[in-house]
Parts: sequence; C-alpha cells; structure tokens
Amino acid sequence: MKSKRRVFRPNLDDVENLSYGRAAKKKRGTGSRHVCHRLNAQERKLYELSKRAGFLTIKGTGYRKERKGSPICNTFRQRCDALEELCIIIEKRMEYDTVLIDFSTLRVMDDTEYVAAI
Repeated sequence: MKSKRRVFRPNLDDVENLSYGRAAKKKRGTGSRHVCHRLNAQERKLYELSKRAGFLTIKGTGYRKERKGSPICNTFRQRCDALEELCIIIEKRMEYDTVLIDFSTLRVMDDTEYVAAI
C-alpha cells in the first residue's frame, strides 16, 4: 500500500501577509528573505485585479531593479499555489505579449492532460 505524500502549500493568509511585508505565521516554507514579496501601491492594484480575474497581467516582466526581482509575480504564484490553481501571467510588451503558464502549482505527477488542453 502506497502512502500518500503530503505536499506543503502556503497558507492564503501568509501570502497576504507577505504581500504587505509582514511575516508569515507558518515559519517554514512560506516566503523567503531572498525573494521579494512586498508590493508597492501600483502592484497592489494589479494584484487585487488579478485575484478577481484569475490571472495576472503586467507590463514587461514586472522586474524591479531596486528589489532585484518581481514581487508581483512571486506573490501571485504563491497565491495560486495556496489555492491549487494554475498560475497564468500575461507579460505585455511593445512588440508582442507572452503568456506564462506555471503547472507546478498543481503539484501533479503527470501534467500531460493539462499541456494537451493548451
């Protein structure tokens, strides 16, 4: 008999705390000092819209030089992981748009049925 492995998922409350720069209640596995999560006012608006829409739309990659990363993308991915949903990010650019689909938030062993649906 195979035992079902328990998979760690972030808590939705912890994701919200991280987005405001507060510490997560679960100390292990949610957030990192080396990965930026705190959102500024502009990113906060985009994040609230993305929560309702189910996908994130950003200009470019969302990279912030002063933070050395993309807090909006990091936070949205954590949220999708907590909700066990696909993480869909649309990067708007001048010449073309890029759609990023992250299947890892589903934590499935075989994602071929999801890939085939695209």
